[in-house]
Amino acid sequence: MTWGFITCGPNEALVISGCCYGKPNLVPGGRAFVWPIIQCCQRISLNTMTLQVESPKVYTSQGVPLSVTGIAQVKVQGQNEEMLLSACEQFLGKSIEEVREIALHTLEGHQRAIMGTMTVEVYFIKF
Repeated sequence: MTWGFITCGPNEALVISGCCYGKPNLVPGGRAFVWPIIQCCQRISLNTMTLQVESPKVYTSQGVPLSVTGIAQVKVQGQNEEMLLSACEQFLGKSIEEVREIALHTLEGHQRAIMGTMTVEVYFIKF
């Protein structure tokens, strides 16, 4: 258990819970005092993650198979308390790799859903 004055860099946030807090105290990129035994301090990463989202052989609304590769950058917005609380609910206690996997699976599902509603347009150009 960590206690005393705790600091964190600009790429992470402290999440302090326990006595004296109705909801967790969030400290993005700063320092806070944590009382021993009655409070707990955890960290959540605010780093940007670059993900390669691949969707091989997804069928469009017309039944045409497509393969798409996309690049996405995902980040927990540390200055927005609502978003940071939501990220804590979902990801606190998980490793960076687990967070990457969750984000990647979510983005793959959204990419497949979007591709499923697309239509393929074919244009013939006569020279």
